[in-house]
Amino acid sequence: MTRVGVPGARTRRVVSGLVVALGLLNIMLALVRQPIISFGRIHNRVPIEAVDGARYLLLAAAVALLSSSTGLLHGKRHAWMVAALATLASLMAHPFKRVDYLGVAAAGFVLAALITTVGQFPARSDPARARRGLLWLALGELGVLAYGFAGLYLLDSQFRESPSFAEAVENALRLLFVVPATTIEPASRHGTWFIHSARLLASGMLVAGIWQLLRPVLHRTGPGRLERLRVRGLLDQYATTSVAYFHLLDDKTYFFASSGEAFIGYRMVGATAVALGEPIGEQFARKLVVREFAEFCDLNGWAFCFHQVTEAGATELREAGLSAMKIGEEAVVPVTNLSLSGKSFKHIRNTVNRLGKEGYWCERLPRPIPEETLAELEALSGSWLADGGHRERGFTLGQFSYDYLNETYVHVVRSPGGRIEAFANVIPPFQSKEGNFDLMRRRPDAEDGVMDFLFVHLIEHFRAEGMDGLNLGLAPLANLEGGGLVTHALRLLYNRGSRFFHYEGLHAYKEKWQPRWEPRYLVYRSELQLPQLALAVARAGETEGSLSWPWTDLAARLLPWRR
Repeated sequence: MTRVGVPGARTRRVVSGLVVALGLLNIMLALVRQPIISFGRIHNRVPIEAVDGARYLLLAAAVALLSSSTGLLHGKRHAWMVAALATLASLMAHPFKRVDYLGVAAAGFVLAALITTVGQFPARSDPARARRGLLWLALGELGVLAYGFAGLYLLDSQFRESPSFAEAVENALRLLFVVPATTIEPASRHGTWFIHSARLLASGMLVAGIWQLLRPVLHRTGPGRLERLRVRGLLDQYATTSVAYFHLLDDKTYFFASSGEAFIGYRMVGATAVALGEPIGEQFARKLVVREFAEFCDLNGWAFCFHQVTEAGATELREAGLSAMKIGEEAVVPVTNLSLSGKSFKHIRNTVNRLGKEGYWCERLPRPIPEETLAELEALSGSWLADGGHRERGFTLGQFSYDYLNETYVHVVRSPGGRIEAFANVIPPFQSKEGNFDLMRRRPDAEDGVMDFLFVHLIEHFRAEGMDGLNLGLAPLANLEGGGLVTHALRLLYNRGSRFFHYEGLHAYKEKWQPRWEPRYLVYRSELQLPQLALAVARAGETEGSLSWPWTDLAARLLPWRR
């Protein structure tokens, strides 16, 4: 099977570099009237008007070339078209600039490079944005034309000769295309400033239009009912990871293998597709869907990554040519033979015994949950959200709603008077032998130890259900491995950032249950994309419209850890 590398990335970097170099060369050559390299006196026969026109055309081409360079790096077909047209314009302009052979040779070389590598630029631009870019360009240039005409016609005192209506229209068109106004000469500094401002506005409109034209494809469609049914069937048959259930949340989009036997669930954040865990499905189809998903992302001009991938999933994705970076460990409590006897569990044992004697008890609520109980859970959840700056998140977490709770089994801790003090909702394990939960919330004024009390109840529940473990979720940045600048920075954040982020405290709380620790990874294609991917992963966990984050919650922004 074809490995998922970075197809054509090196070629695109070279071509983009050549385009940037040509753009800078155009600017340099436009600033001088005489050719850098010429032969004989042929350059003296070019009219001065043509020389000035060619210089301004080179500047316009340079703007287009520099504006297209980023799109070329991402393989954008429209960027290739813009660069090719600008290079062709450069090739035509250099001969009129008194036959500058250096410029002719450079433009010819870059044009040949673009033509021979056209197949490396397959990425589409967003159709709506492309239309908007063309509209911006058309309306913007019309605005510049009107601005140029009005200035030339109404500011006639600022020029040596007052232009007629026809001359104002003609020279406004010349300004629009950044060529010299040969029939009108400014008579004051204000007139000179006006001519330059018109040319700058025309160049600015060109840059704005190109920017819109080359923006990535937006994802606009959400999953339908039939797609969710297909995903649910594949989860029931193949899913074993702790995050598998969250593929059914509304914020996911699905990409299916051509065979239909595997899928990738992901969320679009800007121009980045953040996939949840590894692909799920039949083994060969999992390998197939990775390659097809990469090609799909390349076609749309998207970056992509896989977040919170297991050890086995990371191995498969590495075999496909991707890279994996450890981002933490999940804690799994072995419930089969777990006993609270012994010194290490003394505090938990005392807490459970104390609350039991005081009349606290746990129960699993029936389904459907009675309306009055749901209202009580909602009030509890609201007080938890208001306490300590908590807020609802997504992607690797569900959000409180009556429908969501009724889809799962909710376990609660009740006080002696029957008030619900804390709750957790248990989510389906599919093919996993590990019990798992999602929301875990408590009243801010609840008795100390109610969460430990609830954990012990869940351990006993999962043991009775025949499960092997209880998944406590991810401890971010725990026990990072390897070297590299990024890993060293994350390790430093873990060791020195406890005052702000509480990573060590979270790890210590889970460690007291004596779990086994399983590594989790971020899988990606290029280290150069890591800053973009890190930001996308952080934003993936935010709810819609929640894009301004308080600095005190920076830890949650770095990566949306489950719990």
